[in-house]
Amino acid sequence: VLQLLPQRVLQQYIDFEKQGQYAACIKLLESATPGSLNVLSPSTMVAGKPLLVETVLQLIVGYSGLCLKNQQGNVAVKLITQVLDNMSLSLRDLHPGHRTVLEAYLFDTALSVCYYMPTDVTLSDRSESFFQQASERYLRLGHINRYCKCCLRAAAVLHNQGNKSEAEYYTQQALNKLSDAPTSSLLAVCYHNLAVHTIVQSRVADSVAHVRSYVALLRQLPKLGNSWMQLLDNTQWLILKAQEP
Repeated sequence: VLQLLPQRVLQQYIDFEKQGQYAACIKLLESATPGSLNVLSPSTMVAGKPLLVETVLQLIVGYSGLCLKNQQGNVAVKLITQVLDNMSLSLRDLHPGHRTVLEAYLFDTALSVCYYMPTDVTLSDRSESFFQQASERYLRLGHINRYCKCCLRAAAVLHNQGNKSEAEYYTQQALNKLSDAPTSSLLAVCYHNLAVHTIVQSRVADSVAHVRSYVALLRQLPKLGNSWMQLLDNTQWLILKAQEP
């Protein structure tokens, strides 16, 4: 996509990108040689360039992640909100299958932004809708692992919002989908998260059972990264401690 920008504009783009001004970067795509690729202003976008549009949208998903990583949550909120609000027009030329995948990714990304920006009430109020939209598409596409991760993401958002039983329910949905799947780290994470969701509801016995499940799974899996193992070990220690009289 960047190769389609005139040299002068490309330099501006790179400068804006370094400064974290991602919306300004996307606006500069109006100067692309095939025509405007500014998906945030779809009414002036070039027609018949679905692959380029897809690339720009994936770029925005990446930028949203960078914003969250770099403590620019407000920028991520603005970016993803603008994308979603303009999505029906900006995706008009995409193949239906590709369109469904991208829509799912974008709603899922919005859910991630909700998690990292719980104080943005306007966005948080839409989290349930983001989950429904993304999960429905993942199921339609048969992307079971992505569906499960989306459930876990939604549960984390609900947990942050204090909706503990709903968080448990969504996590259980993910677990149910993986019931016939081979042993995986995703399955272990489901049990881990269920352990957390149940302990905060003072259901110690259930929580301990979930801990035992994920510990048993971990023994069957290749060793996870140290940061992961530390978190899983910490949860195990805390919950077993809570079990003590």
